[in-house]
This record gives sequence, C-alpha cells and structure tokens, in this order.
Amino acid sequence: MKKLLILSVALATPAFAQQLDTQTTIASRVAENAINPAQVVLFDRADIEASNAQTLTDLLATQAGFQFSKTGGVAQASNLYINGLDSKQIVFLINGQRIGSATAGTTEFQLIPLEQIERVEIIKGSRASIYGADAQGGVINLITRQDVPSTTINTAIGTDETRQIGVRSAAKLGDTSVYISALHNAARGYDIKENSDTDADGYERNGVTAGVSYQFTDAQSAGLDLQANKGNYQYDSSFGGDEADFDNRVISAFYQLQTTRADVRLQAGKSLDKSWNFGQGISRSSADLFSTEQDSLDLTGLIRINPKHAVLIGADYRKSDVSASDTAYDETSISTQGGYLGYRFHGENIVLETGSRYDDDEQYGDFWSFNTNAVLNFSNGDSLALGQATAFRAPTFNELYYPSYGNPDLSIERSRIWNIDYTLPLVDGSLLISGQRALFTDQIDSTPRNIGHSEINSLTITWEQHWSRAFSSRLIQEWLDAQDLDNDRRLARRAPRVSKAIVSYQANRWDANIEGSYHQRSVEYTWMGDSIPLASYSVFNVNTNYQVNSQLSLGLRIENLLNHDYSTANGYIAEGRYAQLSGRFQF
Repeated sequence: MKKLLILSVALATPAFAQQLDTQTTIASRVAENAINPAQVVLFDRADIEASNAQTLTDLLATQAGFQFSKTGGVAQASNLYINGLDSKQIVFLINGQRIGSATAGTTEFQLIPLEQIERVEIIKGSRASIYGADAQGGVINLITRQDVPSTTINTAIGTDETRQIGVRSAAKLGDTSVYISALHNAARGYDIKENSDTDADGYERNGVTAGVSYQFTDAQSAGLDLQANKGNYQYDSSFGGDEADFDNRVISAFYQLQTTRADVRLQAGKSLDKSWNFGQGISRSSADLFSTEQDSLDLTGLIRINPKHAVLIGADYRKSDVSASDTAYDETSISTQGGYLGYRFHGENIVLETGSRYDDDEQYGDFWSFNTNAVLNFSNGDSLALGQATAFRAPTFNELYYPSYGNPDLSIERSRIWNIDYTLPLVDGSLLISGQRALFTDQIDSTPRNIGHSEINSLTITWEQHWSRAFSSRLIQEWLDAQDLDNDRRLARRAPRVSKAIVSYQANRWDANIEGSYHQRSVEYTWMGDSIPLASYSVFNVNTNYQVNSQLSLGLRIENLLNHDYSTANGYIAEGRYAQLSGRFQF
C-alpha cells in the first residue's frame, strides 16, 4: 500500500437561487459561503414541509437537470439522473457519512423518509477531487440534525391506504443540544408491473434519528448522530422473490473548530446496508442476506490566508466490507485512503479554484482527480462560471467478485466533465443557462467488462419570475444527449427533452403551487440488447398548505392529477392519481 499523499482541491459551489442562505458543507466538507449558485441545490426543513413530498424523488422532480426512473411507487427501486449521470455515478451521504450498497453499487434513497431529514444539500457535477470514487455526477448529503428547540407531531393519510405518523423533538440544555425523531409510514400500494400477478405491492418504513452535540467554546463543538431505517417492500419479478426486507443504519461523530482564520472538521462514521429478498416459495428465514458495512474517517481543514486567499486540505480513509453477506465473494473487503489539497482566490469580480486528490485503493490501485473552476461576476449583476474536472467510478463487489459473474480484472470507469453556467438577473426574476459535457472511457457494462466510450451532453434553461407579492413562476427547459458511442445508441431511461413549469401562490395563511412536466420518449433495452421505446408523458401535481394558527398547519398534495398512464422503466406502471392529506402540530 502506497503512503497516503495529501493533495486535492475543490472549492465550494453553493446554493441555488430559490434558497434562503448560501452556507453549505457539501462542496468542501466544511461550512462556507456559496460561490456558484448554479451548481448547488439546498432545501431546509421549511422547504421540505411546504412540498408535502413523500420521497427525495418528489422533492427534486421539479428541479433543473434532475430525472428519475422508477420500478413502482414510493419504496420500489428508483434511479436518479443528474444531468444524465445515474445513481452509480452519484455519492449519497447521511450527515456526511457515505451510505449505500457496495455489492450493487447503488443507494436505495427512496427508502429514507423525508420526515427524518432536516436539510438536503446537493452539488451537481463532479466532486471527485473531494469525495473520490463515484462522485462523477454529483454529491447528495441528507442532514438529520434538528437545531431549533421544538416538538412537532405529524400525521398523513392518502390513497392506497397510505398512513404516516411521526414525532420530531429538539431541546437545548445549557451548552448541550439533543434531538430525536421517530416515524412509521406504510401503504397497501398498487400493482406495479404489467403482465404479472395482480396484487398490491405495498411497503412499510420505520425510522428513528437521534443526536447530541456539545458546544465547548464559541469555536469548538462535537456531536454524535444516528439514523436507522427498517422496513419491507413488495415488488414483482420474473426471477424469483417478490418481497424485500431492509435494515439501514448510519452513525457518525464529529469534532469541529471554527475560527476567523480556519475551519477544521474531524469526522468518523459507520454505515450498514442490509437487505433480504424472498417470496414466491423462498422464506424470509432462508433468504440470502446482502450486507455492506462502511467505516470512514475524514479530516478537513479550510485555512484562510487572508480575505482573498484560502487553502483547503484534507485526508480520509474508507473501508467497505461485505463479509456478512451470504454470497461467497472471493474478496470481502476493500479499503481506500486519499488526500486532497485545494486553493481558492476570491477577488472582487472573479473567483478561482483549483485542486487535486489522490486515491490509493486495494483493488484498482491509485488515481488522481483534478478540478478547476472560475466564476466571473460582472458589474451589471451577470455571472459566468466555467469548470472542468476528472472523475471515476470504482467497480462494485458484484461486478468484481460475484460467483460465476464477477470480473476481478475490471479497471475503473474514467470521465472528464466540463460545465458552464451563465446567470442573468432580471427585474423581479432571473435567467440561468447551464451546460455540461461528460466523456467516459473504460465504461463498465452489464457483462461486466470495460468497454469503450460514451458521452452525455446537457443544457438547461431556468427562468424564475416574481409577478407580484403573491404569484411567482419557474419555467425549465432541458435538453439531453446521452449516447453510447461504441454501439451508436442512446443511453437508457433518459428523456432527451424535458419541460417543467411551476406556478406558485402565497398570501396570508395559504400557499399553493401547480407543477407540470413533459418528458419526451426515452428508450429501454432488454437483456439481449433489443431496444424498447418508453412513450412520452405529461404529469401534473397540485400542492397546497393552510396555516390554521401558529401551531397547526394542514397540507394537501395530489400527484398525477389527470391520472395519466405512463412508465419510466419498461413493464413497470407509474402510480395513478395519488392524494395525501397531512397535518402538523408544533409546540
């Protein structure tokens, strides 16, 4: 094992226009102000509650550059695409700790109830120079910590016998802060697959989050956070089994030092991802367990040399272990260590960042990641951001070592990504034009083997406008060209054109919005490589909230208002019209 080198840079690319603040930890692992609003999306607790969303899918569906494919409803498997790059190319975190399955290489983010989340931080584009492997398309951090002392009880009922009950509470006792939440959510569901057993495919999610922190001085603090989520969901399959149990847990501890000259954060964490698939003659007791245990240790420091110059430096260690799985993998653990160093110049009209990261992995060896970004702020309020980065995806345990399938000779999947963002302020509004080009080599296919090349080019235009104190709108137009260059065919499940519109009203105690989207026809492929078209579709949602008094609020969300039939994955039916009534009482 080579010695740990310390070399990587990446500077923050902060918050999106609709957000209230510009502080984020997602770009550099320590809290700092946003640089490029086009690259970061933030949601605080008020945003989440106002959306009445059940899942991260619902929350992000109206944001620019986000697409999803789903094999069913709330809890069934989902795939996220950020500017055309899919979930295997995105890093998911809870409180800064990596989560997900090292066997499949995916994160079942749909199983995490939004009611457990206090804040969502997302950075779009490559962040490999900070997070290493798999951060090609972006990084998503789900934060559970609740800072405002209060207690909230929430309940919801909806179509398909959906029901939810939860409680969230936080308190401050001198220099000690504590929080805890508990949630039960379940539904009978609906029949998700065509030409299969006619049955309802339901789910149940039970979760708890808790944490404690202590403020030693104005500059020093430490804390411990826990998130646990267990449950069950049903699905339809032609390969045996139609039910899954899951048990996902994350624990992380941190120490933080914040001064005018430096921010230092030390974090250690562990995540567990367990699942069992059974049914159709397979009992739960005899089902195979797939288990991933990830341990990590991160140290990051942001040093402010003066108001214009800053250096970011850090090192991390991560170990993934699948030895608890019932599958007999040839190798059961892989460890990675890395280091990063970055520099930022923050001038009056220009911001520059550049940096590099070194990774040393037991399986794929070493890899260097680089990034460079520049943001030009013009005197008339316009801004132009340009960036480029290198990134990579590491093979999963299944791709490497699954019996009679894995290929231990796989190398990493490499990419180079460029982005451009132009922001134009308007009277009571703004216009944002964003483009991204990503080139991939040594892609890992389903065989698995390293194949040739592909490219993903995206362009989004977002126009936000406040027409009055009560009315506002956001119009989004997206174009996506995702091509397998070796086989001269489109990449699966990505719509080449998407149009989105959100009209919002807010006055007195009411707020409401109408969401509409059009997705052009995409394509799916069979195991034999034959293409299957997925028809274009439109979806309209309605969401409204009423503040009864200072303590009680009511919400109503109707999804797929016109009850359109459509699919985002071949053979799987999207949910029809869905209505949910919710209430919150805070004291």
